[in-house]
Amino acid sequence: MKRILATSSSFPEDYDRKWKIDVIPFVSIDIYPKEKIISQIPTDIHSFIVTSKNSAKAIKEIELNGQFFVVGKSTAKKLNGQDREISFISNYSEDLLERMLETDIKNYVFFKGNLSLTTLPDILKENGIEVRGIETYKTSLTPQKVTDFYDAIIFMSPSAVKSFTSMNKIPEETLIFTSGKTTAEAVKQHGNYRVYFPEETTKESLIALINDKLDA
Repeated sequence: MKRILATSSSFPEDYDRKWKIDVIPFVSIDIYPKEKIISQIPTDIHSFIVTSKNSAKAIKEIELNGQFFVVGKSTAKKLNGQDREISFISNYSEDLLERMLETDIKNYVFFKGNLSLTTLPDILKENGIEVRGIETYKTSLTPQKVTDFYDAIIFMSPSAVKSFTSMNKIPEETLIFTSGKTTAEAVKQHGNYRVYFPEETTKESLIALINDKLDA
């Protein structure tokens, strides 16, 4: 039986156990109290950027009247469950950015983590659009040494890649699966690996991809 290492505790527990999977989290997430978030939200801005499920979780009990621009269908699903008004959903920040630049909106609130990439807000600011970044959660690296061999490794974020590679080298023969393109690019910075990611940034798509490649 092939062995898989999942480097995030967010990997689905109901995954079809046709492979042996070890879940060893290489990052930990601390969601901030809603009071800390609310105190930073401007009352005159009604356009919001959410690029992660952690941010969506952090704001679930906060009343926000306005439109949301979202990265990831899983993130959008959480926001839909909060009855948010979603104006646009994309799989990647680049597509979201293109759509945002087509609007006449000049001010956004960006709900983010402490290690979130700054590419999207930086480009918006270069185009004369103000972005108020508000941290909603903290990602901490929890690196550890891995001694077992795995046929495949799953990374759900660039932070997990950074944490893993700080103490381990990825074997060249190991298949790498990531949640999306940005995380795949983080892996490729460490070597010429076989890296796969789904077209849609959902866990269902990722699981289907893993099954397809490991069955091949």
